[in-house]
Amino acid sequence: MPTAQKSLIQVELGQSMIDFQAMADSGDQKRFTIAGAPIWSGKSGFEIDLRPNGIKDGVRVVSPHASNDTVQIDGFTAYSQGTEHTITAQSLALTRPATQDYKICSIVMTSAGAIAEVEGSEGASFSDTRDAAGGPPLIPVDDVEIAQVRFSSQSAAVIPAGDIFQDANIHAEYYDYPSPEIYPLGKGMYASVAAEKNAFVEFNAAFPLAHTGDVPKRVYAKVYAPNLTTLPRTDAYTAAEVGVSKSSETMYEGSGVPGAVGAMKADSVGDAKFTVFVKDGITDPIVKERNEIVTVKYFPDANKSNYLLTQGMLGFDRQFPAGEQIKIEVTVYCEQPSVEFSS
Repeated sequence: MPTAQKSLIQVELGQSMIDFQAMADSGDQKRFTIAGAPIWSGKSGFEIDLRPNGIKDGVRVVSPHASNDTVQIDGFTAYSQGTEHTITAQSLALTRPATQDYKICSIVMTSAGAIAEVEGSEGASFSDTRDAAGGPPLIPVDDVEIAQVRFSSQSAAVIPAGDIFQDANIHAEYYDYPSPEIYPLGKGMYASVAAEKNAFVEFNAAFPLAHTGDVPKRVYAKVYAPNLTTLPRTDAYTAAEVGVSKSSETMYEGSGVPGAVGAMKADSVGDAKFTVFVKDGITDPIVKERNEIVTVKYFPDANKSNYLLTQGMLGFDRQFPAGEQIKIEVTVYCEQPSVEFSS
């Protein structure tokens, strides 16, 4: 009969920084991962710093200018390649079509933090397709699109407000839209696609293929990988599980159905627990992590690849019995249940 006698518990007692880098798109323009970082720390001060390319402070920053073929740009801040750039208020002259009447120009912040124009191809009519005749241009990979301007005439004129388009995720890129959901442990064996197995970010809408090479805007992140240390003397591990509650309704039995009918639902997340036998309960390394959010990795059998990951705040119940080993009853207070992995 299997037992847990060969179990092994590892706890996050340190972190290794992985500085800002472009995350890998899973192919759906929604889920993004970081190579070499299957787990992300949740400890205060070491959480993921997520910086998708886009405007950070400022909304609809482009407006008409009194001069012909020119727009006014308000000051704003934006991220590119993980760096925050501050843009001062300025004007920008744009290029009208020369041979056909229809043309879309994009106004961008370059990866170096400068304002520039990217011209689309002229056409006989407007198109919503990137890089098509009369359509918006593809943007250099790490540039941030802040607006599109539509020209329908070759004649110089003041650009009206109605020809300036700044809708989020269509004509302008904002760092916080679409909004992200962060999974610092991943979904393990319950991942629906490969990108969900380990740590990933999922946005609630796909990024458009608006950049050179028909790729989405880049998402940059800095994360800290937990340094997991094996605790030498442990016992009594309990995983954090989803709790189920039950309610029932009584009813008349004359209808031919039972006099009570129950209803069940999963509506709570429990906490993980384990016991660690310590040297003195004061200077042991794990004591420093009390009341911190850390990652715990549990192997039911240290000689096999199956394991559970749990992330939560460590709570202690330190016990100092006169005739027994000093020990700490550890509770990992969790927002999410433990995640199962087969490898």
